[in-house]
Amino acid sequence: MTEPSRNRLARSFVATTVATAMLLVAAACSSDDPVDFKDGDRSDSVDGTLGRDFAEATLQPETSLAASQLTAAATIVRKRASSGGLPVKNVTVRDGTLVVRVSLTKFGADTKQRLAAIVGTGRLTVRAVSSVTPFPPGTAGPGTPGTDTTPMGGSECGDSSASGADPAGSEVRACDDKSKEKYVLAPAVITGADVAGAEARAPEAAGLGWTVAVKWTNKGQDAFTRLTIEAAGGRLPTNRIAIVCDGRVLVAPSVQSGIPGEAVISGTYDEADARQLAGTIDGGALPTGFRIASYVEGQPGAGNEGGSPRPGPTVTG
Repeated sequence: MTEPSRNRLARSFVATTVATAMLLVAAACSSDDPVDFKDGDRSDSVDGTLGRDFAEATLQPETSLAASQLTAAATIVRKRASSGGLPVKNVTVRDGTLVVRVSLTKFGADTKQRLAAIVGTGRLTVRAVSSVTPFPPGTAGPGTPGTDTTPMGGSECGDSSASGADPAGSEVRACDDKSKEKYVLAPAVITGADVAGAEARAPEAAGLGWTVAVKWTNKGQDAFTRLTIEAAGGRLPTNRIAIVCDGRVLVAPSVQSGIPGEAVISGTYDEADARQLAGTIDGGALPTGFRIASYVEGQPGAGNEGGSPRPGPTVTG
């Protein structure tokens, strides 16, 4: 082979290698993995799925977190959002907070509420029921004056927005998810560390809601089976057990016999709610709860090709 031929071959090999590397980089950038913007960087455009209405929310942790904890929290929030079908584009650590960019095209006005639902601590416990008190119809919930029957907001009912509302080693008072009953619950027998996985399941018959099945580790299964055997030998209300998440009782069924398998959380869940709850349980607990400190809706368009949100009609603190 002549010298010019060898040079042409070498140049061709280099060009092919560079082109291949560029394709690999492009493929990596188009994945669904979290995309974190650098602090102050608002120039990156949103991808095609967010080319319409979207919002940016700033999540303030209830307690100060280290950078590594915030990074871990960002991953958990992203995973929960994915499980519940909430179209979050990215979660960014910025100035001690998390900044979430989310499309409004799927849930519209409900997007903020669904985001708030996945940024609680996600602390799961399973407890024996000691006593149950119904809320009197048409009267206020505990600690809440007036006619509002919603129990949340009273510390006696384990406000889900309150940090540490469900300490595993202590007796707690909590309210059910339908705001109808107040429970006194024994110290936790099972915590989130005993969860092996959770999944949403479609209704088995018409007229029924979606359910969430929780599978246990070997240790968790032993504890759950013992708890249900003990409950089955009691009388109302001590024959009930409660599955609690962030201070709210998700379900508190009566137990007829020991349960050697998974727990099933049933209710009036639709698909999105069931997947959201399963994702919260399966994703593990956040190091602390977060609140939505600001929420700005925007729409990329004329004069906003960069994709950063313009102030919209809804800005909350």
